Amino acid sequence: MEKVCAFKYSAQGALAVKQSLAGIGIEFLELLILSFGKGTKMILKRYFVLFQFLLLIFCFSFFCKPQSTDYSFLSYLGLAGQGSYINGIFYPSSNPFVIGDMSHLNGLSGGDTGTVVSATGDDSTLGISTRNNGVADIIFLFDEKGIPFAIDTDGNGVADYYICYKSAKEYYLTTGSRCTGNTVTVIVGQGYDTNGDGVADNPILSQIASDSNPPNSVISPSPGIYGSSTELTIACNDSVAPGNIVYTIDSSTPSFEPIQGSISNPKLKKFTLGSSDGIYTVKYRCRDLAGNVESVHTDSYEFNHNVPTVTISNLNSSGVSSLTGAIGTASFNWSSNYSGAYSIRLNASNCQSGTILQSGNVIANIINSFSIPATSFNIGPNTIFVCASAALTGYQTLAIVRDESQPSIIPNPGGGNYGKAQSVNFSCLDNNPLGCGKIAYTLDGSDPNINASNGTILNGIEFQNPISIPVNSAVTLKFIGADLAGNLSPVQSAAYFITTQVATVTTNSFTPVSRVVNATSDQSVTWVSDRNGVFTIRSGANCDFGTILSGTNVAGSVTAGVPVTSTILNSNFVSGANSILICVANAALDPLYGNTSFTITKDNTRPTVSSTNPVDFNIATPVFVTPSPGRIQIVFSKNMDTSFGGISSGSKIKNVCYPVPTNPPLTISVFDGVNWDCIDFTATYTWVTATTLQIDLSWIRFPENAKVTWTLSKDVLRDVAGNTPLNDVQGTFFTAQRQEFFKPFKTDQTSCWDISGNLVPCAGSNQDGQNQYGMTRSYTVRYYSGFANDAVTEDNTSGLKWKTCSEGKISALNSGVTSCVDIVTPSANCSPKDSSNQPVRLEYWPFYSFQDNSNQVYPSSVNGCSYLNECNAGAGFAGITNWRLPTQRELDTLSVFGYSSGNAAFPSQGFPDPIANYFWSSTLRKSNPFYAWGVNFNYGASDVYVRSNTNNIRCVSGAGTQSQTFTDLGNETILDNTSNLVWQKCSAGLSGNTCNTGTATKSTWSVAINYCSSLNLAGRSWRLPNIKELNSIVDMSSASSIVTIDPVLFPNTKNAGYWSSSSYAPSPSNAWIAYFPTGGMSPFTGKSNTAYIRCVANGP
Repeated sequence: MEKVCAFKYSAQGALAVKQSLAGIGIEFLELLILSFGKGTKMILKRYFVLFQFLLLIFCFSFFCKPQSTDYSFLSYLGLAGQGSYINGIFYPSSNPFVIGDMSHLNGLSGGDTGTVVSATGDDSTLGISTRNNGVADIIFLFDEKGIPFAIDTDGNGVADYYICYKSAKEYYLTTGSRCTGNTVTVIVGQGYDTNGDGVADNPILSQIASDSNPPNSVISPSPGIYGSSTELTIACNDSVAPGNIVYTIDSSTPSFEPIQGSISNPKLKKFTLGSSDGIYTVKYRCRDLAGNVESVHTDSYEFNHNVPTVTISNLNSSGVSSLTGAIGTASFNWSSNYSGAYSIRLNASNCQSGTILQSGNVIANIINSFSIPATSFNIGPNTIFVCASAALTGYQTLAIVRDESQPSIIPNPGGGNYGKAQSVNFSCLDNNPLGCGKIAYTLDGSDPNINASNGTILNGIEFQNPISIPVNSAVTLKFIGADLAGNLSPVQSAAYFITTQVATVTTNSFTPVSRVVNATSDQSVTWVSDRNGVFTIRSGANCDFGTILSGTNVAGSVTAGVPVTSTILNSNFVSGANSILICVANAALDPLYGNTSFTITKDNTRPTVSSTNPVDFNIATPVFVTPSPGRIQIVFSKNMDTSFGGISSGSKIKNVCYPVPTNPPLTISVFDGVNWDCIDFTATYTWVTATTLQIDLSWIRFPENAKVTWTLSKDVLRDVAGNTPLNDVQGTFFTAQRQEFFKPFKTDQTSCWDISGNLVPCAGSNQDGQNQYGMTRSYTVRYYSGFANDAVTEDNTSGLKWKTCSEGKISALNSGVTSCVDIVTPSANCSPKDSSNQPVRLEYWPFYSFQDNSNQVYPSSVNGCSYLNECNAGAGFAGITNWRLPTQRELDTLSVFGYSSGNAAFPSQGFPDPIANYFWSSTLRKSNPFYAWGVNFNYGASDVYVRSNTNNIRCVSGAGTQSQTFTDLGNETILDNTSNLVWQKCSAGLSGNTCNTGTATKSTWSVAINYCSSLNLAGRSWRLPNIKELNSIVDMSSASSIVTIDPVLFPNTKNAGYWSSSSYAPSPSNAWIAYFPTGGMSPFTGKSNTAYIRCVANGP
């Protein structure tokens, strides 16, 4: 034994042996390793027989052989971790995948590829969920020992890629079995990369993730009466990837969660039914790999031993075709275990329907033959019933597809010049739902051929596994396919040339030699390649992913030995070190690159943005900014040239949307849910410090509930060293509503009407005309000193100041009485300006700016009031410089509801000669910004309107000082702390803390008034709210498209109309409602109609 193997100590070898022997726990192992370390020859007497045997194994299998990755010696010792090694490949003896563990299909260092899951909780339905949602989108295929050997990526039950084991814990995927072919990389969320280019050439995981359509399963044979037990097959079909099947035979409903029934992996499940006579109910459904689950199918099968059992065998094909050379006849054998009458029927649903192809008498247990030509079938799926009748009738069915179309065979990847080894797969598309037949191919230039009638390959190789294309030579792959009906595809070919040799690239000279550039200079390099090829010059460290640079001769063809001078533009470089690659591809497709790299240093630093206010919207941490002030502030990383670009402090630059300006310093748009709409503005620029630029917009405030994007051109910016930003400065943010609330005003309704619209005494009616709750209006028209022509209406209740006349009109003072008259000649001192900067009279405005087909330009209402701030030589209209478009809450304060004629619904006290029309506010509908809020002053309704509508505007100054807050009083009432109103928390008919007890009731208007008057809740006196009060709980900041009210304070509010106590004075058989799906209000609901109810009381 001493002469068998002697060796000196090797730390690496000893460590490998010791690790391999870990866990044996017997004394001689440590003695063995210690002896190695001493460098002595080994003769151990203790455990002598066992030791001699093991040492013999070690010496010959490890130390006395050339080094390799073959660990087969471990198999003899039982040290391989539950398996055995053969030629370096590990073969597990038990399933190494454990439910709940993370998988590593890209190897141990390749990261997680999803959780091991099972639809049944055991190994029978094992798979991997790359999305970690419990539903497998990778299915394991098992060998006869129950060990996963491959994966099915699309649920067709066929191996797509194979598992290559290196140990019980280390494995990866290959295109061929037993670790052959290309390595396959799982790109989670995308698919599978089979050629190592980092791109998913099989995008099935992406397709699964976007699949929202449920699968559809079918069962065969068809439900009916059978004379003996029958094998049933459930097939799961899906447009992307079918998945698990679940079924029951005990009438219970099959389910994946919780598990109910028997579950199997895709695509087919076969089982035998009818072990004893009786009626069996089979319920089944399937789930695709995306997790979509179809509805339950229910079929009944009856088994009776007195029913003849029909047996069908030797079906020649499930497809037929009348085309020459195809399978022109379907033939099969059949028999019955009872004598009696028989019939063979085409496209029947039972033994009494369909076309009788043959009938007569049958003798028990005699095999009969039958055939039918393809021309007898309909194009597409057909069903054949073979029926036998004794005392009862039994049958068996066949599905035959008549397919007259050629199959389509597609190679992947297709032909071309490649720089890496390629393995080609075929996909086959055919009209038969059971798939295609055979594909034959050749690599020797000959044409492959298939006998379509029987599937025999006459020339070529049958395609079963990916085809490895030889390298460094031109190869023509020819292929042909036959479908199950015997239709042949044409012989097709794909030419491949694969070379793995790469160029050597050498740089000869650089200009400048130092390879250091300043802010403007370019860099040139002269270089040469020793091979012809296609080149690119890229930044980064990888020719596969680096960005192609701009310049002269930075991409194109290169000839071996001919120098190339390439100039890389300065704009490609960033401050500091820039890694540059010259990459020469060895092929057009999937190339390898010869390359050389060098570094270009840029010693200047461009200014960058440190912060912006408003901050950019981040969906992970959303911030909705206050609309006031309408200001953008930008902080730069370094001192800027504050006199450059025309935006020095104090500069005012007007930006009109039409005609579209050329290179404007600043552009701003507001999103309408689909498009970005331009809104004109004037920007005032102020450098607060050398690093902080402030831009004040003429809007005064941003629109409410708006998504706003802005871009400041890099061309108007540079730092004190002359460096400009690399990109334009951009921001996108969302605005909220300003915390501004006005206690509900009186509606000014003083009359009362019955349900038919007849005047009735208000006493005891509990109508708005009797109660007259709300803030009392008080307006004063003023002319401030120095501005004798500028009429301003002061709202003495809200504190707001309004331009007395709406836009398009001007005030006139005669004998102490102010009137509003149409503007005839626009004033040069105080008028809106057109795109040519000429004064114009504008009466109607869209929300955003646009130009119609006749080229007429419509300025935005958001900016419509801004010209007032420039009136009177910049002193502002009436000496006020913060005129703006009002918010919806502000505009709502002006609507009155007492006029019985068609007068405009403005207060007569402070607004002479008002216009009865739609007026814009600056508030967008948050759930759908295609609309903006406004008031229809034809009758005072608050609602939303399409932003392209042209409406009137009335300008406002000032701001409200209160914000609205609520308190849940805990007794099914809600206190509005600001208005001092107490609201019924639940709609009439509902109760409970979450208003989920009972049923919300709708009633007529008079019933609603009586309901609230008699309501016994929390010891308060209740009434039906007037329309102003009801409108005060509309939540215009709600993003819900269902109901515009706080769902926490007022849960289970119905997305429908709610009654107010206010009649519609011009047509008093109608009453006002608040319509909570949109938050608008309407006067056109007849009092005899029904609506929901929410009562109000005075608080606290």
